[in-house]
Amino acid sequence: MRRQNSIIRVLIIVFAALIAILLIGGGIYLFALKNKLKAIALQPDFTETSLEVGTQYTFTINTTPDKASIKKATCVVDDPTSTFEISDAGKAVLTTGMNEGNVTIYVECKGIKSQVLTYSIVDSVARAQAEAAAQAEAQKKAEEEAAAAAEAEAAAEAAKKYVKCTGDDVNVRSTNSTDGEVLGKAKKGYMFEKVEDVDDWTHIKYKDQDGYMKSEFLVEISEEEYQTGPAEEEEDKKEDEKKSDVQSEEEAKKKAEEDAAKAAADAEKAAQEALQAQQEAAAALLAMGTPLKLKDGTTVYLTNDQVNKCIGTWGGSKEEALEMASHHNLGEFEAVVGPTKH
Repeated sequence: MRRQNSIIRVLIIVFAALIAILLIGGGIYLFALKNKLKAIALQPDFTETSLEVGTQYTFTINTTPDKASIKKATCVVDDPTSTFEISDAGKAVLTTGMNEGNVTIYVECKGIKSQVLTYSIVDSVARAQAEAAAQAEAQKKAEEEAAAAAEAEAAAEAAKKYVKCTGDDVNVRSTNSTDGEVLGKAKKGYMFEKVEDVDDWTHIKYKDQDGYMKSEFLVEISEEEYQTGPAEEEEDKKEDEKKSDVQSEEEAKKKAEEDAAKAAADAEKAAQEALQAQQEAAAALLAMGTPLKLKDGTTVYLTNDQVNKCIGTWGGSKEEALEMASHHNLGEFEAVVGPTKH
């Protein structure tokens, strides 16, 4: 009887142990099922849509459920010059390469992928320098064209020719035809600036306009002789000038005002363009980071995080830490602060 009771007690204990094992195993299974990874999402910690070359960008990794483990997560990047990895703080860190283009990234863990993100990589400093160089080239070209125009004008001035009328009361017409309007009559000895020969006519400058005379009534003269032209022609010119003095003065005043307004507008536009170029260049330099020249002559540009690493490594103020850092070559320095722009 006692033996039978002992067997019953043993069976009860075994049965209770089995129930406990089932309950514990079921609890573990339900816990694991509850925390099984279902989804991954990358949340950028920045607002830029275009990324700068040689710069670090961090992403927060969100999971569903929140407590799901991503210890075996893999960071994937399609640009061989860029790196994408998980930091000690659990952030996904993208370090862009030094070439412009596009970069695509995502995180994968246990067969589950995050959304795929694509960014363009730009070199704003190089673009600003290229734009400044293009502006300088355009300005140089404009100056060269202006100089060439001035030379051409001087050459044309030096090549001027002059003619003198040999007839009396010779018609000066508006075209090289006897049907042309008669602009006036030239007396014997009147002198004119010659433009060109047109068949048996001569194209001249007549009272500040284009005129034509039969070439048979003209002979070429020197500039010196032209400068001492006959009194009769000078009197005619003075007469015409008196008649149009008021109109000419008004036109000259109006033209001067227009020229002054145009010059002021051009000057203001040039000043605005120069200011914009300066602002863009300053912004580009600021985006590069804090400059530091190393022992081997390489100049690197540091992010704020890299400057803080220098302070934490070499101590002292920012200036003192950077002074100590400058006594290292590029390899030694990047071993402390990581990849730099240079």
